[in-house]
Amino acid sequence: MTLALLLLAGFFLPLYPLSVLPNALLQGRLSADAARRSGRRPGPGSKIPVLLIFPIVGVGLATLATHMDAAETGLPTLFGVWGGITSVLYAFRLLSAKDGQIWISHLFSSALALIWIGIAYGVDPLLPAIGLSVSLLPLVFMLDQLTRRFGIARSGLYPGLCCRMPWFSHLFELAVLTAIAVPFSPSFFAIAALAFGGVAADEVVVLLPICLSWLLWTWAGVNLLTGIVWGIPRDDLTYRDLDPKGALGVGGGMVALGIFGILLVEVAL
Repeated sequence: MTLALLLLAGFFLPLYPLSVLPNALLQGRLSADAARRSGRRPGPGSKIPVLLIFPIVGVGLATLATHMDAAETGLPTLFGVWGGITSVLYAFRLLSAKDGQIWISHLFSSALALIWIGIAYGVDPLLPAIGLSVSLLPLVFMLDQLTRRFGIARSGLYPGLCCRMPWFSHLFELAVLTAIAVPFSPSFFAIAALAFGGVAADEVVVLLPICLSWLLWTWAGVNLLTGIVWGIPRDDLTYRDLDPKGALGVGGGMVALGIFGILLVEVAL
């Protein structure tokens, strides 16, 4: 029963290869089929439930399992190692991701897999899981704006947006930085809680996957910004920037996330 619960939680806190379900949902494979039948383009609303509900369900199932006999069988430690390997694997895959939907899905899988390290070593996983998932919301919205304008959110197709769409570019940079866990984002305090909470139990198992994944996220974030925000813009495209009111609304949402991150560190650390 305990093993079954932990494996079920692996669908919601992605463990490779159980991560196929959230990856399919975040990459829009299922919603794209429905959109073709209805004639409507899938928006970010199809991804928000995955980002917000999956971590909570996964944490609930994993917590229920650990309250049974998992501690005695050593399963939490095994799943913690599995989660660390999954996180590093998806972080490596993130380096070659060009499509925005794939980028989001791989970062989600890499980030949420780290929650298993906290579960293995007694760190309360709920707030870190929420912090890692909500940090992706601004980037989901900004990638949707790219899709609305160019038909696809893909790195390298329309470089140099900083010269043509300054409002969008500034917010896109902030969204990427928030997603890859720069200081003062909720994801930064989430991985800090996981690292400091479990380091006393096993330094290698805890710190190696967290630090390596975080380094690869940063590298992948630079690659994404290089292919979209920086560079020489194309002259054969029509550019449409965010309106100032909409940009201020998105910026206000990012400030709210920063405040949530500060509150997260107060509670979790």
